[in-house]
Amino acid sequence: MVDFARDQSDRRQTGKKTWLNVTDITTEFLWKSYCDLKQMVYHGVTCQILMLQLFHGLLPQLVSKANIQESSSEWFSHLCSLVDQSHNADTDSSKDEKDRTVIQMASQLILDGASLFFPDKEARRKQLFSMMDNVNVSEEKPSVSLIFQSLCQFYSNVEPSGLLNLPFTLNKEFDFQPTLAVLETFLTVAAKEFAIAIKSGGDIPEQSQHLIKLLCSLQISLFSWIEQQFDSQSGDADQKELIQEMLLKYVKMVVKKSNDSIQILLDNVKDELPTAKFAIMMSSNKLLEVVLDKTYLSSSVRQMVLLLSHLVHKLSNNYRLSLLNYLMTLTQSMRDLSPHLPDQFFKLDSNYWMSVASDDVVLRTWDIESPHSYENNQQATQVFSCPGATSFVVDFDNKCETEKRYDYLLFTDSRGNKMQFDQKVGTDKWPKNVTFRGSHRLTFLFHSDGSNVEWGYKFKVTAKGFADVQLSALFDLHLAACKLLGKLSAAVLDRQHLMPNEMDFNAVDKDKMAIDLKSDLWSTLLKGGHMESHMLKKSKLNQFLLEMISGDSQLGQQLLKSCADHYVGSNLKKPDLDITILTVFSAFVWHCEPLRESVIQFVESNGSSELDDGIHSAYSYAESMRLYIVDQRQKQKIADEKDNNVNNANDIGEVVKEKAEFLLQISALEKSYFKNKPSRRSSKNIVSVKSSTQHKKTPADTERQFSASGISEKFPEFKFVTEFIKESKWTKSSVIKVLDDRRKQARNTTEVYEFCIKFVDMSTDDSSIFEVIIVLFLQELLGQQSCQCQHYLDWLEGCGIQLENNLRQAYCGIIKRLLEGIQHLQDSRNLNKSVKTAQEMIQATFIHLLGVNWQSFDLDFLLEANIPNLLIQTAKGSVAMRSEILSDITEVEELKEYDQYMTWLNEHKNDVSFSDWYNQIKSTSKFKEKEKAVQMFIAKFCDLLEVDIWCDGCGKSLPGRRYRCLQCTDMDLCATCYAGGVMPQCHLDDHHLIYLMYKCDECNAFITGRRVHCCICDDFDLCFGCFKKEHFPPGHLDSHSTKIFPLMKFQNTQKSDSSLQSYIHQHVWLLFASFTLQMAGTMPSVPTEHTEDNFVAKAGKLHQQCIDQLMFCLQDIPSVDQDVLEETEKSFAKQKEEEFSLHSQERIMGLLGAMIPKENTCSSLSGSIHSFSSEKFLTRLFDIARGETGHESNTQHLAMGLVAKLLHLSSVPTQVVDNAVCQSANIQSPVSCQPQLDGEITINFLFLFGAMCLERSGIDWASSMVSILQDLSSSAIWSPVIEKYISKQINHLGQNDNLTSVFTLFVVSGFPEVMSIGKQVRYSYENSEPRHGVVLNHFPDKYQTFLLDAKSRRRRTVRDEYIDCIMTEVSILNEEHVTKFTSVIKDTVAKIQQGSSITVEETWILSLCLKALHKFLNKAEACDISDEIFGFVQQLSYLAGLGTEFSKQWMLKDLEVLSLMLYTQDKENVEKKFKSPSTKQEELLGHDPKQGLDNAAKICLQTLHDDLNIPLSVVRVMYDMNNKDTSELLATVRDNLADNSNFIPSEEIKKMAKKWEKPLVAAAEVIADKGMDFGIQMVIMPDTTKRLTTYDWEALPEEEDVNMSQKLIKMPDNDVVHELLLQQRAKSSKLLRKELDSQGKSGSRDYLNKVNLAISVLWARHVLMALLSDWPRERFEITHTILGCKESGVIPCILDLLNRTECQDMFTKAVKNVIRSCYHTDLQSMVSTSCYFMEENHFSTVIIDSEHPYSDNANNSDTIQIEGAAYLSIKFDDRCVTEEGCDELVISSSSDLQQDRHAFSGPTKRLWKSFDIPGDTLYYKFTSDCSSTDWGYRFTVIAGKVGRFDTGYLILNELLSADVDMVYRNIDMCKLWSCLVYVACKQISRQRLKTLQLLLRVMHTQSRNLQRKDSSSLDIDLSLLKPLWQLYRNLSKDSADFSSVAPPIVRALTELFMVAENLADEYCIVTEYLAKLQSEEEIRHTAFQGIVNVAAVSASIGLTNQAYNAVIGLMKK
Repeated sequence: MVDFARDQSDRRQTGKKTWLNVTDITTEFLWKSYCDLKQMVYHGVTCQILMLQLFHGLLPQLVSKANIQESSSEWFSHLCSLVDQSHNADTDSSKDEKDRTVIQMASQLILDGASLFFPDKEARRKQLFSMMDNVNVSEEKPSVSLIFQSLCQFYSNVEPSGLLNLPFTLNKEFDFQPTLAVLETFLTVAAKEFAIAIKSGGDIPEQSQHLIKLLCSLQISLFSWIEQQFDSQSGDADQKELIQEMLLKYVKMVVKKSNDSIQILLDNVKDELPTAKFAIMMSSNKLLEVVLDKTYLSSSVRQMVLLLSHLVHKLSNNYRLSLLNYLMTLTQSMRDLSPHLPDQFFKLDSNYWMSVASDDVVLRTWDIESPHSYENNQQATQVFSCPGATSFVVDFDNKCETEKRYDYLLFTDSRGNKMQFDQKVGTDKWPKNVTFRGSHRLTFLFHSDGSNVEWGYKFKVTAKGFADVQLSALFDLHLAACKLLGKLSAAVLDRQHLMPNEMDFNAVDKDKMAIDLKSDLWSTLLKGGHMESHMLKKSKLNQFLLEMISGDSQLGQQLLKSCADHYVGSNLKKPDLDITILTVFSAFVWHCEPLRESVIQFVESNGSSELDDGIHSAYSYAESMRLYIVDQRQKQKIADEKDNNVNNANDIGEVVKEKAEFLLQISALEKSYFKNKPSRRSSKNIVSVKSSTQHKKTPADTERQFSASGISEKFPEFKFVTEFIKESKWTKSSVIKVLDDRRKQARNTTEVYEFCIKFVDMSTDDSSIFEVIIVLFLQELLGQQSCQCQHYLDWLEGCGIQLENNLRQAYCGIIKRLLEGIQHLQDSRNLNKSVKTAQEMIQATFIHLLGVNWQSFDLDFLLEANIPNLLIQTAKGSVAMRSEILSDITEVEELKEYDQYMTWLNEHKNDVSFSDWYNQIKSTSKFKEKEKAVQMFIAKFCDLLEVDIWCDGCGKSLPGRRYRCLQCTDMDLCATCYAGGVMPQCHLDDHHLIYLMYKCDECNAFITGRRVHCCICDDFDLCFGCFKKEHFPPGHLDSHSTKIFPLMKFQNTQKSDSSLQSYIHQHVWLLFASFTLQMAGTMPSVPTEHTEDNFVAKAGKLHQQCIDQLMFCLQDIPSVDQDVLEETEKSFAKQKEEEFSLHSQERIMGLLGAMIPKENTCSSLSGSIHSFSSEKFLTRLFDIARGETGHESNTQHLAMGLVAKLLHLSSVPTQVVDNAVCQSANIQSPVSCQPQLDGEITINFLFLFGAMCLERSGIDWASSMVSILQDLSSSAIWSPVIEKYISKQINHLGQNDNLTSVFTLFVVSGFPEVMSIGKQVRYSYENSEPRHGVVLNHFPDKYQTFLLDAKSRRRRTVRDEYIDCIMTEVSILNEEHVTKFTSVIKDTVAKIQQGSSITVEETWILSLCLKALHKFLNKAEACDISDEIFGFVQQLSYLAGLGTEFSKQWMLKDLEVLSLMLYTQDKENVEKKFKSPSTKQEELLGHDPKQGLDNAAKICLQTLHDDLNIPLSVVRVMYDMNNKDTSELLATVRDNLADNSNFIPSEEIKKMAKKWEKPLVAAAEVIADKGMDFGIQMVIMPDTTKRLTTYDWEALPEEEDVNMSQKLIKMPDNDVVHELLLQQRAKSSKLLRKELDSQGKSGSRDYLNKVNLAISVLWARHVLMALLSDWPRERFEITHTILGCKESGVIPCILDLLNRTECQDMFTKAVKNVIRSCYHTDLQSMVSTSCYFMEENHFSTVIIDSEHPYSDNANNSDTIQIEGAAYLSIKFDDRCVTEEGCDELVISSSSDLQQDRHAFSGPTKRLWKSFDIPGDTLYYKFTSDCSSTDWGYRFTVIAGKVGRFDTGYLILNELLSADVDMVYRNIDMCKLWSCLVYVACKQISRQRLKTLQLLLRVMHTQSRNLQRKDSSSLDIDLSLLKPLWQLYRNLSKDSADFSSVAPPIVRALTELFMVAENLADEYCIVTEYLAKLQSEEEIRHTAFQGIVNVAAVSASIGLTNQAYNAVIGLMKK
């Protein structure tokens, strides 16, 4: 039965079915049974125990009965007696165990049977309270204690609300005093017990502990009820007020009791003579047990604090403030107690915190396992959460396996970082264990699809973090109370309720009538706030206005009469509106300060003073309101009639009057806040505020607008008053409500900030604010605010000026208090870790409070607090300090790494793209092991690989120096993130970092090991690998002394688990930058009305402080080159300052640049610009720019950029700049020098400095200096000085040429376009409008530039063709300068002609003079050019005709860059290992056929080779055999060509030519020499006499591809031109890079001379082109003598040379001028040469075609060679496609397929792009695998040659377009016709089409000639067209399909023969013409067919004739 009863109770609680029905069992039955059974002799005690157990098991059922019998009292008395008897009896061991069990059961029944033994509620309450009075009395009977415990337990667990009598539903009649009285009783007893225990030194009685437990239960019941009432009474304010009042009184009561108890404890602790028991308790540490576990302070009070924190967001602000004050006393009491109990209240520097600070503690584990195998279509999720965890470690079982890609495990941490695993554990994709850091939450997802399954997963998740801190109860209570104070303060500061709810704007109709809380009226018109009545009465002006409205003031009537007399508007008489208009007028006066002063003066003078004109304007403006009111009344009347609303009481006049009267109650501002007031909405200007109510303009509106024109601009207050009155949403009640709310909030906010100050003061100890309670308070204060305002007065406008001032003082007060505490702690190096964390937290709070948008009225505080210095010092103090460690890498290990890196570099250099190489490396099986080495290789050679490196901290691009981690796989940091201590993911404090600063001058890689520095070479360093391998660049010798520096590693010296330090450093710098820019931008925008407060001066002072701080940081930059840093001699603070300055150089310079004002704002800044224009500031910038202060190169660049920006400002005096230059460069004082112009010293310095940049080979520097001086030349201040200097330098050219002269010419002519870092460019992006940007990095091989958009600050990668450098041209050249240029050019060319030696500087100056002259000619008109310029054309032609001896693939700008980068002045006599191009060729090829020849001989040999296809080796042998005479050589060649169409050398010549022959396979750069530029190519005119009598020419057939086009003349479209341009840029850039690699950092003087001479030759061609294109025909004729030619036939050769330039339009103009300006006698020679140009041999094309589709396992390779070609062009068919990644076509210029390698694979059309290969030979190979195949490939190889066909065509085309008379008088048309027909027969494709066009022009001239002369003979022989006729007939047969368009050649020939037939008809020679076109066979066939036709006709008509007879005779035979 006992077991069943116990089971019965358990089942009833769980809702399960019970086994027994005990409804009939009563206590009486049990009592009788108990009495009977215990009388048994042998088993009475056992039965007694069982009955008691049964009674206990049935207690729940017995209590639930409606009537409880009297037997319950019998049971209760008996049980008490059993307990009491046991207490009185002996408790020795003789007592039976069963007896003790009886007593235990009796005690348990008393404890659990309170509801049974005390069934009446009231009796139960009385019993409890009666026993509470004697709770501390030592009772003799133990049953009494059990009864008290039973009652406490009953009310705690069963019915806690029974004692409180709290209603379920609150009503107005509820009285909470009885409830509080009950709670007070319990608190009083608990406090009394606490006092007794403390005073007596004894233990707290057990009854007290039961009482405390009951008190806690009652508290929970109370707070739960309060929260329930808050939620249910959401709309009843009175009931909410009642609830909060009740809660407040209870908290006050608890706090008071707690303070009293703490005071008792404090008194006993502080008592010098404590009681003996208390002393014993203290000495035995028993006090810890008493206070911590058994008092109400540690339980009920602490519980109340925690429960109260959940109700904070439901309370009103006034109750929150009251709670703050009450709880403040509690924290104050515990703060007073804490020093006396150090073992209970731990300070931050206590060792206790260090013992619990480890984060390696396992907090919790989870074991997760799936079914094996798992099922399909699973989506299992689980969340692992553990508060306090800092990491999760996941350990996977070795058996884990899922289906690849389709079934996976996905882990996501709280930051959103995801990791996915599939396949099998232990692989790269699924490691055995994974760690997730920085998160307290981890989410797991397992997904499987509907297909295959595997074993599944099994893993263990371990949460690790900080261990729970064991604190004493009082300390824990103290901390909880402080957190509650912070939470309450944050809730009061929250202004969310004042902000508009954006989500509910259009939710309901009533919201549409809500006023605009974002309107600027709050910060202007309503800013003063609503005044109380007593304040209004104190204002005499306000009372005067009210009396004037009511008519009680005589002065008021006088004022109104004066205004009415001046009023000139329409007078609309409405007596009922007079008062309204007067009220509006009064509102205008009241809110306009000038009008107020005028009226006050009028009143004080008793009406004798004159009124201001503004008064009359205000009256007029108010009168205009009459029309508005009448209009609105009319509209309202119409609306009322429509709605049948006849009783509308809202008259518009009354509404206007009410609003105007209300405005008189708004406090008027003492100063104007209307002008230049920044709007809350930046896109809206406050002066243009418009009403949100939109309505159509009425005539009244127009009249009002006209009448008020100009008034609102002078008095903007009128517009605000008018807006407030007219806007229907602005009602008086709504505005008053908002103003009241804001006033209350302002007052509450002020109290909270003042409370914060008090709390910090109360909580500090020894002036240190770094306490736990302060940290927790501030954390809650900032973290619990739902919205963060941008300013402490946001959404509080209108609270009143006084409240604003109070709030400002309070806000600034808390900042000052925190500042004092922070400044008290100077050195944080040796701080305890906990104190350091607290310091960082408080610093972060302090920075957060400073991060507001400071206004002009805050400047006093900012000056007082010295904010600039404070922010910058905080930034310095938060710098991450690191120690230097010597690297322990051995030489063997370093050399092994070097070998591996060079192997990878060579693999990439073999024309393999980086992405292909990286993917190939990544696909290897051992990539994981060497991934870190691969990433380090990429980091070292990033510039060569052209890989962009990004900072892992901030994400910005790192083009140069950076810090790299040696432990992380791939982690780089910029200097800013390094200084800030940024810790990217997986990077730890103990990792070592290295500074990638130096680059090896040989391999061009960053040095990551030992650095070898040469003590002799200038700025020369080698990596250890290159040094050991003896890989030295040119200029460095083995004999040079070197010094080896070990690698320095950096490691954190201050390890911290907090990321606050990095946050502080970055945030405080952003605040400083923002504050600095705000001060720089505030000065010109401050209203003029504030000048009396000197706001501009204050802002200027702060601005100056910011600049001083920045310049101070730049003053103390430690040298990064020093070998040993003596840091031990420096203070820790000094080390931090230097570290900050070192790594903040660039951002400091950038901030200074952003602070410099624009030119148009300098005038408004007045004296504030003095900060930048001071001599000290400029001197410092010049020092930095000159590199004399140890700053980095980028910083020097930025400093010079700042100088340039300042020089552009007109407010910077030139004299001050001169003084700064003198002081920086130690130049003689300008006073003694007495320069003619101010600024001359500065300009001299800038030009000299630019020349120094050239000397250093600093192309970026030189480019920047040129740009700076060019920009300054456009300035009105500096232009005269620059012009004077440039003129002086130009005039001295040729006398003492030096680098200064060279640099000056660069400024004049322009610097080559160099995409250097910081270069300003103009670019187009995605077909958008041109934008401005700044270059961040340039990738020459990719033709891409990484830049920053100047406007949006977005970073973009743009192709080079869409970018133009922004350059300012210097337009100061005049005739005198040009004359000097021509003189220098003549003299230098004369030296070249004479063979005299010239220096590098002379050739450089020659090229720059030509460049400047070309620039002048492009801008000048032909009539403005002097005759002297045209007089040196002969010298110019000579120079242009010279060869550059460089590849024609070089672009001019790349040659200029090559010259700049190789130039070094001071190495003229230094021996160098220089390999000239010829030497290099000899090494590769043996002897060069042109070796040892002069320029003329080289040109002759090359011309014979190009035009006649004679091998160079053969030509060289023949040249030697003809006594090395070019004339004899030409004659020999001519004789051999007379008998043979092709030149065939003899066997003897072939044998002799072998020594000059080149091998079949050569390097690509040597093969490209076939395209070398050797200048003018002379021609050997063939014998054409045979062509005039030969009629058996044969026209070459057209190629198949030509017929595919539908264009008449196939011209390259934009895509082709674009592609060719890209190829040209690519080849030129590649040549530049190879040349720089071969020459090293500087070239020999001879080689530089060659480069400069080549540049001069190219510029000479441009100048000659410019002269010829603008040739003044009326002043000069063009002859071969002027052009420096021996005969006129050479003129086309010169034109052909000019045709190779990039200006085709200008070339066309030049040809036209030459034709029209030359001697007519020279035309025939020019025609002959041009025809020869057009006869240039045509190279055949080769088509390579695969099978379609191709077969598997294909391996096709072949060689294609077209002799004589300079390059080969490869064009792909549009259908080309192969299997991507598997089947590949490779084309190269070398047999090993490595040189000029191009690989193609895949289906994308854009991948199969056309390209060119240098030389006349290509190799290709196609391979396919055994899988799928596709269409295949097809490409056409076209031989390319820098041909002269186009030149000849342009000359002849222009000639035939000229005057007909001139053509016929001077040109042999017959010979021309013969040559052109011959060309048409021998050329094909595009060339043939152009030739046919010329033939048509010739025939048109013949047609015109027939009309103007008497002779009827034709000058041309049409019969020569016979070969073309045959071609036409053949092509016509092939294109007989009339449904398609004929090919272009067929259409062209059709037109040709139609015109020819018409021409023959005009000259009456059609029969002869047609006959000559036919062959004899064709004539016989035609005649025979005619005879047969005649015979047939004769036979049909029966007529016999000769034809009939002949046919019959033929048939018989």
